[in-house]
Amino acid sequence: MKRLLAFAISIQLCTITMSAQEFIDHLTSKAAGQGTVTVHQDSLLDDIVNGKKQFVPEKKEEKKDLPGIQTGKRMKARGYRIQVYWGGSARADQTNAQRAGTKVTTLFPELQAYTTFESPNWRCRVGDFVTRQEASDYLCKLKEAKISRDAIIVKSEIYIYQ
Repeated sequence: MKRLLAFAISIQLCTITMSAQEFIDHLTSKAAGQGTVTVHQDSLLDDIVNGKKQFVPEKKEEKKDLPGIQTGKRMKARGYRIQVYWGGSARADQTNAQRAGTKVTTLFPELQAYTTFESPNWRCRVGDFVTRQEASDYLCKLKEAKISRDAIIVKSEIYIYQ
């Protein structure tokens, strides 16, 4: 029974593989009185679909440790963030929140910006601070850089790295 099931599945897989190529051939075939379709795809994709090559995913390059950039296993914890923008629910408010986050991360690349919508307001919070003192130090830096004079420290769920 198991062999029969395995045989049926392998036949189905072969049919799917063959039908993928047949579909492309059908699309690109020329017929009188009909338009033409041109398929632009990598030859590697053709080889994979036709079973000539096996797909092997590329290995991602590992992040190198950069100063100020957190790496390692990410975990959630209670902590503090600095809220640099909060506004209404309009598209313009979303854009303003994203701009505020970009402005902060441009000047302070070690901080992560989190733009979220919490009905009915868009907001942008930055940083993952374990202590209020850390957040307070960065709040002073943000105000000195004139990013947001109304920025405040808020309790938040943050990410810590091990």
